[in-house]
Amino acid sequence: MNRKLRMGAISFEHGHQYGWMRAMLRLPSVELVAISEPDERLRARALAEIHAYDRLAFGHDPDQGDVRVYAEHADLIGATDIEAVSICAANVQHHALTVAAAAADKHVLCEKPLAVSLDEATDMVRACRSAEVQLGLAYPVRHAPAAWEAKQRLAAGELGAIQAMSVTNVLRAATVGWFIDPEKSGGGAIRDHIVHGTDLMRWLSAREVREIYCEADPRMRDIPVEDTGMLIEVFENGVIGTCDPSWNRPLTWPKWGDVTARILCARGVLEIDVTGDYVALTDASSPRPGYAPSPRTRGEGGGEGPAWPPPPPHRHLGFGASMDHYLLQDFAASVLAGRAPCASGRDGWAGVACIEAAYASARTHRFVEVAQFADHVTW
Repeated sequence: MNRKLRMGAISFEHGHQYGWMRAMLRLPSVELVAISEPDERLRARALAEIHAYDRLAFGHDPDQGDVRVYAEHADLIGATDIEAVSICAANVQHHALTVAAAAADKHVLCEKPLAVSLDEATDMVRACRSAEVQLGLAYPVRHAPAAWEAKQRLAAGELGAIQAMSVTNVLRAATVGWFIDPEKSGGGAIRDHIVHGTDLMRWLSAREVREIYCEADPRMRDIPVEDTGMLIEVFENGVIGTCDPSWNRPLTWPKWGDVTARILCARGVLEIDVTGDYVALTDASSPRPGYAPSPRTRGEGGGEGPAWPPPPPHRHLGFGASMDHYLLQDFAASVLAGRAPCASGRDGWAGVACIEAAYASARTHRFVEVAQFADHVTW
């Protein structure tokens, strides 16, 4: 019988953990041993997801002992029967939780961005290397079938050398909760979103970003972080890439999100729509177009009032291949095989370096050099 990786899910502050947990419950290579979440509401939702899975898979409610539940992250980290953890807390907690997990000899899959500073990112990479545990990054776009197809064609030289690149990773102007609290998130759309688009260009081109020019501001709503931005990125071979990470689409926009890439090559163009598989739904019970309750009344920050964001009357429901499934599958396989995951701590560090350069550029309105891993991380 094939061995399973025994995992624990730390924090559900970021909603991506629910998708990861569903993947853990379904993958034959993973056993979900425990979850931890101090917030009672989030903990209850996670338990409901586990119960729903057991009813679907086995036709009965689960034994409460099947998956242990902790109210404190330290209790899960200290559990000796857990080999690896997935961390999906607010950005400012990534460093402390990762370092603690590494000290407890646990492999780590960390939500993006890796950290809120390069010093923290460096410390996390060193801690995992010193403990001889894997540090994986949640860059699920790498695992999208369309991205894999593009990677293979580019690596084979089918279209010739890359000449220019353009990516988007955008959302509706509805982000709330700790994501718009700079004390917890470390920033807005730049901190949250450029890692996906920039990493996709790094991965597809097999080149590092050398310089970044960025403009970013809160243009759609009165919030303390930027919701709109645009980046020009110069890669080490001189190729130019652009990245739109904005949270600025209309509330009536039918998509949850939009991740696309256009790669111009010497002998052709590759166009990727990572979130392009969907079923279009028009729901008569949804609010009329233009309905917009206050984003501060409800959402991840809690409170009373209408649900936020309001569902658009016409929306796209995603289906098909799950990037979360492939992300967790790769992470488990990497740990069990003793190899680095597809997106490693080095890739996470590079993402933070690009974020820092983007913010510096937005402040100065100049191109800013991007820090390079080999120049800053020594052992």
